[in-house]
Amino acid sequence: MTQIDFDPVFSAAVRNELDARVSAPSSTVPFWRRHLRLGAGILAGASILIGGAAAATGLLTMPGTQDVTELGASVVKTATGTDTVQLGAVPDGATGVFVSLTCLTPGTFTFEDGASIGCTMDDVGQATGGGRYTLTLSPGQQSITITTPPESSWTIAATYVSERTTEWAVNDNGETYGALNEGGEPDLIAVIATNGNDGFIHAGELAQADGSEQAATFTSPEQALAWQDSMAGKTVSVPVYQNDGETRVGGFTIQY
Repeated sequence: MTQIDFDPVFSAAVRNELDARVSAPSSTVPFWRRHLRLGAGILAGASILIGGAAAATGLLTMPGTQDVTELGASVVKTATGTDTVQLGAVPDGATGVFVSLTCLTPGTFTFEDGASIGCTMDDVGQATGGGRYTLTLSPGQQSITITTPPESSWTIAATYVSERTTEWAVNDNGETYGALNEGGEPDLIAVIATNGNDGFIHAGELAQADGSEQAATFTSPEQALAWQDSMAGKTVSVPVYQNDGETRVGGFTIQY
């Protein structure tokens, strides 16, 4: 479940987002910002698949995900507290470092770009006790640092990789389908429905349900917050289809 809490910080983010919308053409607004959930919505058991994340979870055949090639052997390290892992010389063609982190104790383990993996006591010793993440390489970077409290222990396997974003597929209706990625969004966006089924949601229906379509018409923060107040307590469900965009396999529910 993904949740954005509505608080003063979020209100400020809404205002900043609107300022950006008013001053920039819609085509220049990145896709991940177009899907700002102004209503502090909860995706009730559903999730949108982002290209890199979908690849990390093993959905490598999904169009629009990352085609990942490992370059060399993994470097394995176990540590307690904040520590740096030396990776060695960067192979030709490397674009990132694929990291598989296992939590040995509860804690939050943060990468240099701010991404983090959190574990509770229930996660320790379980197959799901950790996570996988690809960190984009900075020029000259040959190490990664994991930041965590002094008492938190972890193990990682880190491997240089080369990533390439795959093309979206096209169905018989001429609609593109696949995962969101840095290139934008296809006509049919890959999601995991509330019932757990994999499928696709029409981009236009998602934009209407999550507030992106409405936000494009707002000219002031007050309009955005008024819309947000009008949606409080409501539930919106959008159909999820197979890649033909017609055969329904579930629903994508947003609770405001």
